[in-house]
Amino acid sequence: MLAELKDFVEKGMFTKEETKAIVKKRTAYETTLIRRIPRKVDYIRYIEYEEALEKLRCKRVERLDLPKTGPSISSYSITRRILWLHERAVKRFKSDVDLWVRYIRVAQRDGANGLAGRVCARALQMHPNEPGLYVIAAMHELDQMSAESARTILQRGLRINRESLLLWREYVKMEIGFVEGLRRRWAVLGVEEQESMREVLDGGIVRTAIAEARKGKILVRSAIGY
Repeated sequence: MLAELKDFVEKGMFTKEETKAIVKKRTAYETTLIRRIPRKVDYIRYIEYEEALEKLRCKRVERLDLPKTGPSISSYSITRRILWLHERAVKRFKSDVDLWVRYIRVAQRDGANGLAGRVCARALQMHPNEPGLYVIAAMHELDQMSAESARTILQRGLRINRESLLLWREYVKMEIGFVEGLRRRWAVLGVEEQESMREVLDGGIVRTAIAEARKGKILVRSAIGY
């Protein structure tokens, strides 16, 4: 932390008095986290303080118009601390789904996509019966251009949560998108439709998904308007 604070002062982002106030504030928050029975709200307040501090730092960097000399410790230290606080929070409150989702979203926001993927996997290990987590994990894989991984995640979720309308809806939507993508790609390439290809393009995958949903008595067709 000393190197971070020194960098703040040297670059003119914060005064020495302000860095002393930062240390005092962080020490107070840390004290609340080591109490015998820590509370979720203590972690949230600490995180919100650091997020406000990072916003202030960014505003001052913009105002100062600092020379482009590459990133230094002050460029990423607060963001890294925010992620670290989320890690501590989910370790302390493993059963809190909301904290896992917050952690994933913050990692995504900060471009820590590898970390976001790992946190998704851990969250699903802890909460295999939370359909929303499968959707978040699948969407993350889609954002990383990994459609096959997204499909695998949703299929795994459906094996465990067979009657989840949310999972069936997202799975069918994804398959519809996959089929439409194939249709356009093959049209551009001028690929002739073989029997197996025609079955896919005519919605074979989607019909299979809906049939499986019906077995679980889930009304996917009405939910997605298909």
